[in-house]
Amino acid sequence: MQTIIINACYEKIKKTLHDSYDLLSDEGCLFAIVRTEYDNNYNVVHDFFQVINEAINIGYDYINTIVYPSSFYQNTFIIDNVKYIVWLAKNRKKMKFNKDAIREKHIWKDIEWGKREKNYNPKGKDPGNVWIPTEDDGHANITNHIILDDEGVIKRILDMSDCGSDFILINEPTVYNNTPPSLDNAHQTDTNLTINDLFSRVYFKSSENMDDIEDETIKVVVTSPPYWNLKNYFKEGQIGQESYDLYLERIKKVWSQCYKKLTPDGSLWININIRMHNSKVILIPYDIIKICKEIGFYYKGILIWHKSSGIPTNDKNLVDRHEYILAFTKNYDVNLNCDIMSSFSDYKNDIINGKAFWNINRKAGSIGKKYIHPAIYPNELVTRIVKMASNPGDIILDPFLGSGTSLIASVQLGRNFIGYEYYEGFQPLMESRFKVEIPNTKVDYII
Repeated sequence: MQTIIINACYEKIKKTLHDSYDLLSDEGCLFAIVRTEYDNNYNVVHDFFQVINEAINIGYDYINTIVYPSSFYQNTFIIDNVKYIVWLAKNRKKMKFNKDAIREKHIWKDIEWGKREKNYNPKGKDPGNVWIPTEDDGHANITNHIILDDEGVIKRILDMSDCGSDFILINEPTVYNNTPPSLDNAHQTDTNLTINDLFSRVYFKSSENMDDIEDETIKVVVTSPPYWNLKNYFKEGQIGQESYDLYLERIKKVWSQCYKKLTPDGSLWININIRMHNSKVILIPYDIIKICKEIGFYYKGILIWHKSSGIPTNDKNLVDRHEYILAFTKNYDVNLNCDIMSSFSDYKNDIINGKAFWNINRKAGSIGKKYIHPAIYPNELVTRIVKMASNPGDIILDPFLGSGTSLIASVQLGRNFIGYEYYEGFQPLMESRFKVEIPNTKVDYII
């Protein structure tokens, strides 16, 4: 069998993964269309990371995860309108993949990767792993972001699989209630505080021990932790350069400290992605979720950080255009400010806006000409989380501060801030950013 598509609940997908492995040819692929499943308290029960983990254990090669918005959303902690396509192969080296069949039209030839002649393909730009087709006015202005229905998604999968009639479709989608969000607005949005009332503090040491912070005083933890075996700052003891098992042990210490420091109505937000290492998938989000649940956190859902631009990839895959933000709370009944979340407008389609898809671009790799940081996430990403999950005057924590983005966003919103950064070499970068972006703010550096 060349292609198998399964659109169903988690348990049905899990069974199909086991039943279908021997049916696939060496060139074959299986596509599992997944929705996050929740209990009555909006805690995640099953997600697509579990599907990937199950598939890897069976013997499938993991290729990619495609995301797309659905017209039907779940009234959960983060208003979930995301569907996931887990793309698996029997043998990644032999699988069939027709990229040309799903290429998208170039409409920004002068401002994106396509402007580089060597990367420009007259058949269309490289398709990415976020499926939101667009309509435009013929002058490089998007007029509509299109939501694909299941039929449209399945057609795309069949087109890129190049399987002809050699496929099996198991289409048993779960239908969700499509009603307005009903969560309480638990947070205030105005304050009499000024920037001069606030404190900002940076500790240059490991966040595996945060005894500097009083327990149950932090309202929000927002961070992007170091990936395993990716970036070496050549400082002995940094997290990420040890074995993977030890990496998880150390990262667990950080999340345990965060749990202790959070207020009872506090929340933890982790920007992370799946990592490939020597053609092997490192399912860091799955392991982080497992660790956080062991600590006592409630796993509430996933935000999609959609990056419209992306780096061209090889002919056997899609351009990587998204990352994940995992949401956890210290107690099961913590609410967000839904009015703020529903105000986010990134797409020319109000059915997509105000939910779990956030289209926020970033400049990759550096700030200015002198100081370099490999993974700067945008202020807007942190700003939205802090707005939704905290009040002015609350304390925000980033245990992996990096270039200081979380501090900048928090101060600009009238929040207090504490950050930890193991590599003191980032201090000049922080100072240069703070001088420009929050010029009247006093930041205490503690080494």
